[in-house]
Amino acid sequence: MTSSTISGRKLAELVLNRVEGRAAYLNLALPEIFHEHPEAEQRERAFCTELTYGVYRHLYQIDYFLGRLLSRPFDSLKTPVKNVMRIALYQLIYLTDIPARAVCFSAVAQVKNSQYQGLAPLVNGVLRAYLRNKDKLKPPDRSLDLVESLAIEYSHPRWLVERWLKRFGEERTEQILQVNNEEPPLTLRFNQYQGLINHVLDDFDQAGIKYTMGLILPEAIQIKSLSGPLDKLASFQSGKLFVQDESSMLVAHLVDPQPGETIVDLCAAPGGKSTHLAELMGDQGKIWSIDDHPHKIDLIVQNAKRLKLQNICPYLADARNFKIPGGGFADAVLVDAPCTGTGVLRRRVDARYRRQPEDIETLVAIQREILRNASRLVRPGGRLIYSTCTLEPEEDQEQIQWFLSKHPDFETVDFGKFLPEMHVRYLDDPWEKWLTILPISGGGDGFFMCRMERKKA
Repeated sequence: MTSSTISGRKLAELVLNRVEGRAAYLNLALPEIFHEHPEAEQRERAFCTELTYGVYRHLYQIDYFLGRLLSRPFDSLKTPVKNVMRIALYQLIYLTDIPARAVCFSAVAQVKNSQYQGLAPLVNGVLRAYLRNKDKLKPPDRSLDLVESLAIEYSHPRWLVERWLKRFGEERTEQILQVNNEEPPLTLRFNQYQGLINHVLDDFDQAGIKYTMGLILPEAIQIKSLSGPLDKLASFQSGKLFVQDESSMLVAHLVDPQPGETIVDLCAAPGGKSTHLAELMGDQGKIWSIDDHPHKIDLIVQNAKRLKLQNICPYLADARNFKIPGGGFADAVLVDAPCTGTGVLRRRVDARYRRQPEDIETLVAIQREILRNASRLVRPGGRLIYSTCTLEPEEDQEQIQWFLSKHPDFETVDFGKFLPEMHVRYLDDPWEKWLTILPISGGGDGFFMCRMERKKA
């Protein structure tokens, strides 16, 4: 790194300042800061990404420890100083290959070079105090308050930990919390419409890309190491690959699309499930891919074009009142509903701090409006598939029970024949009526899905 560039630690401070100061999303703040600092080297950008995502995976724990080490309330400090300390403590706890002396020196230098230079001795003292007392710093005793202890140790909101403990028990809840703090796997879907998967795997071998095949589906490839940016791979640029978690891939198989059918994907952006459906039906038939944001429609268009798929019809509309242009019914309607996303918290590391219990009620109401409209689009004998990436029963099992009580012309079906056999460790429910997949280490995201069929007249 030259004197004219910017360090990964400074970039990370700027990102965290923006997230906290503007209530920005981490995944959006990162590219914004990178764009504002084109001089930043790729290595420093990668380090910044590691630091920012790491801090947010462990935010409650880091803040708890800093609060114990300070003689004043941690929240009384200015945001830039807090974030410098968070970044430093994350390194001291989790990036132990970096010398502690270098971490402390860099943090103190950052504060000295800011308008808060008078607090540099405080930062130095707190970090040194951690190094002296790190073996004594622990989360609250579990025997005194299990919920609080787990919430701090794994940096999840107390209300969510409490919900999961009641539903899953301590052992399974802790497993989910642990997975949510792991780096998620990078899984690719091979475009079966673009030839044989062996050709892509041969390209991977020649490029030195390490991979394993998916845990469940033959088109899933889990990448273990890349030698460069994914979007620079020839097989990606030529439309043979799409980034998609393996749990999410199961949804298209549950739809079981057939060549020539009309399918509606009511919450389609960015197009992962729509394009998968198109591949499975040999690009024959029609898929109405619906979203109510123009920029998301653009994403669907771009992805369909890159994957060389012609039967996708992106359509700007609200899923709650969309009607098929020209009238008629669909053979299948997919509702991949907006939800609290508690099954994918390892991918959206700052989402856990934004969610509130009342969000569930708000989203349940929206999901019901979408389901009501979806029911009107399905032909007699057709199917309605409902999926979410949340673990909350109000949005999943209870939503299906509500829908069936209001729409007696629909029924759930035993859909085992549409999906491959899965080891019981992936599942939370018997899967005669619906399927709940819990997030597991090295495996797929948390997901819920159900297939219903409209009775023939």
